Amino acid sequence: MQPQFSETLSAILECIDRLSNSPELPATMQAELRNMRSLSAELADCYQETANNARRLSQQLDQLSRLGFDSHTSTNNQTDPKTNIQTNIQNSLQNEDETSILLALTFARLKQSMDLEELLDTVAFEILQLLQADQVIVYPLATQNHLSNTVRDATFTASEDRFYVKHEAVRLPTISLLNQPIPALYSSAAWLASCQQNISYAIADISNVDPQISASLQPLGIRAAIAVAIPNGRETWGLILIHQYDAPRTWQAWEVDLLEKFATQLAIFIHQMQLLEKSEVVKQERDQVLAKLQHSQLHDSLTSLPNRNAFMNSLDAAFRQSQNNPDYNFAVLFIDCDRLQSINENFGMAIGDQILQSISRQLRTYHQPNITIARIDSDEFAILIEHLDHVDTALAIGTQILNSIKQPFVLDQQRIFTSVSIGIALKAPHHNYSNEILRDACLAMHQSRKIGRGKQALYIQRADQSPKSTVQLENDLRHALANQELYLLYQPIVSVHQHQTLGFEVLLRWMHPLQGLISPQEFLPIAEETGEIVAIGEWVLEKACQQLSIWQSDLNHLQLTLSINVSTMQVTQPNFVERMSQIIHSQQISPRSIKLEVTESVFMQNLDTSAQKLAELRELGIQIYIDDFGTGYSSFSYLQNLPIDVLKIDRSFTNKIISDIKSKRIIQAILRLANNLGMGIVVEGVETAEELDYFENVGGSSIGIQGYLISHPLDSQKATIWLANQLNLNHPQP
Repeated sequence: MQPQFSETLSAILECIDRLSNSPELPATMQAELRNMRSLSAELADCYQETANNARRLSQQLDQLSRLGFDSHTSTNNQTDPKTNIQTNIQNSLQNEDETSILLALTFARLKQSMDLEELLDTVAFEILQLLQADQVIVYPLATQNHLSNTVRDATFTASEDRFYVKHEAVRLPTISLLNQPIPALYSSAAWLASCQQNISYAIADISNVDPQISASLQPLGIRAAIAVAIPNGRETWGLILIHQYDAPRTWQAWEVDLLEKFATQLAIFIHQMQLLEKSEVVKQERDQVLAKLQHSQLHDSLTSLPNRNAFMNSLDAAFRQSQNNPDYNFAVLFIDCDRLQSINENFGMAIGDQILQSISRQLRTYHQPNITIARIDSDEFAILIEHLDHVDTALAIGTQILNSIKQPFVLDQQRIFTSVSIGIALKAPHHNYSNEILRDACLAMHQSRKIGRGKQALYIQRADQSPKSTVQLENDLRHALANQELYLLYQPIVSVHQHQTLGFEVLLRWMHPLQGLISPQEFLPIAEETGEIVAIGEWVLEKACQQLSIWQSDLNHLQLTLSINVSTMQVTQPNFVERMSQIIHSQQISPRSIKLEVTESVFMQNLDTSAQKLAELRELGIQIYIDDFGTGYSSFSYLQNLPIDVLKIDRSFTNKIISDIKSKRIIQAILRLANNLGMGIVVEGVETAEELDYFENVGGSSIGIQGYLISHPLDSQKATIWLANQLNLNHPQP
């Protein structure tokens, strides 16, 4: 117990020291923390004193035990052993050491009390047993509005009847004063003053004392009494009252001495309990300080709105929810103050801060359970609207904000006009990270300023980019390969029934050193326009085939295929087929393990040239996939005339098969078409168990599926673990 107490108290003191050194705390709070530390140190001293006393008293315990045992063995067999031992203990109590031991044993039991009320009840019972008295009352003055300070005369009036007995132990219930007024004697100023001076007051026979005392006690049937003060510094904390009802009683010196020592020890024990209560208060105040510090870490000090960190936490949570639930939509509004710098320069920073506070109050009026409002920079705010039903909702809120902030702010009797520009971005499939949505909203805000200040704009992919930003992205893309900013991910494709891994689709990603992850939908069109797609595409082919060679070598020549997207510009290169052959032979992989995914636009631009290229690739053994089938031209003529092996059903159809009858019919038609032409099917975007069940029920054995339900795209290391697990499932160890 002592090490645990010391460690806990030490932790409290360390915490108080850390908090006291925080520059963010006001001086009053620092003073309170120093006071808490002083109280904790005092508690430690009291606890150490008690521990030392306990060690000394435990050493004397054996002596009293032997004393009781010897007394028991030396008595006549006809004598009650309990009475004999009690007599022997009472005789021995005249010795100071044995008195101390008995007090230690008693207070060891008192330490089991959970609170002050229980402690005082236990004290009354213990004294009743020790002294074999008729009645013991423990009467706390500290909880009775400090009678010693408020009672001004020695007369006994009815006004004192409001003070009742709350802690009592009695021999017989008939003499109980529980919940009755305390005898008026004990509430008089004169009596309390004498207790402060003399500590104890013993009355052997009530009839032979001051008539004022006998008048207070004798009508109750009390014949003898002892009153002992429980000290509290220079004042009296309370009284221990012992009453004898049957007859007068001559109180022994050891009894008075025991009670005085008992009262002193009880005072120390009460003080310790009060310090423990104060330490609990210290803990609560510490928790409040920590809560305030945590609040300050997630809130802006000027406006009290959530700050950028808090907003990104909310945005991350919304983004994760949207990944698990395709029907969950949200929007981000990026709000920038148009004239804050000018206001600061002309009116001063204080006015500028008041403008920001006024704007924050305007924005708070839009707060709802599904709307998060934050200040993310000096003059920038952001709003997250979750559970968005329609884009018009976000546009309407933006319009209301624009109109409300256009109204003049009256500060220091001056009318100050300002405005804000707003950019709005909706969660879209091309977003791979939550910060991309905030970035798009910021881009839309800059686009709105081209229209004019005090306007809003909705982010439309790539339409937001200015010529300057597009040129910069083009320049960065030219160096992306050399700077090793491009990398590959692998998304598993499994058979629809056995769920065995058929292969992976190879996905390209660009981690920009400044802008972070840039979506392929954003940089691939630029690569097509600049011609960089040829070099990038060749790198993808080499890197993917190299990885496939490693897997086939390390995993016992596992039969595995890779689906690799190729662009129109790649396929139409004069040496494309030759380069494919060189890459395959250099990596020593089977051409049948490579499946090139091309879009329908590749064929429609030049059907004859495309047919020749595909035929040459087929002669090498490479399979041809039509990517996103049904979203382009979908001409039956090229399906008849071109060497196509597999059709890939686009996710835009997959995600609607449960709710949209048209999408379901289109998929059924594609399945029948592929079956009639002897082609395989790969279904993209399978994200729910209902979608998987549908294809398991209607599909044939040649269907492969991919999507988040099966697996997210994996890096090479995680894809290797995926394959190893697949091998263990198919070929378990004996």
